[in-house]
Amino acid sequence: MKRRRSAKPRDANLVIEVGGTARSRATIIRRVARGVLRAEGRASGRLEIAILDAAAMRRAHRMWRGKSGVTDVLSFDLRERTAGRDVDGVILVCEDVARREGRRRGTDALAELLLYVVHGCLHLCEYDDMSAEEFRRMHAREDELLAALGYGRVFSGRDRDSRRAGGRSRRGARAAR
Repeated sequence: MKRRRSAKPRDANLVIEVGGTARSRATIIRRVARGVLRAEGRASGRLEIAILDAAAMRRAHRMWRGKSGVTDVLSFDLRERTAGRDVDGVILVCEDVARREGRRRGTDALAELLLYVVHGCLHLCEYDDMSAEEFRRMHAREDELLAALGYGRVFSGRDRDSRRAGGRSRRGARAAR
């Protein structure tokens, strides 16, 4: 894995480390994650984001969720109690899935990857997407945040027929979280 890069000292209340990608992409990922967390009232704590290839994500998915196959994003809330406003978590994002799904939908691979980062951040902010209503609420918020950060409405630009509650594609493109 590539060296992790931490947030600058001026952001001492919210430390975000990004590993597994180039410095320029890590900066973008960190900026988006920080924007999401601040928008959700989480301006302090620690977040680690790891960008993985398909093989590493497949292993993580099996280990932590007991599911076979690759998935786009896994998030882990490490807080001892879930009631606080601080963040303490890990997000694993699969770059290979972002590249493949971006190509399939005609979306930029980076925008797709950022969608997964936003999704993971929202899970750490206690959003869920298991029911149809939660799914709509969470993905609408993803689009709202990405648009505000200058990346457009990435999720709603997808093929609507390939989505359903729970974040799984009818075509098998995304595994369950």
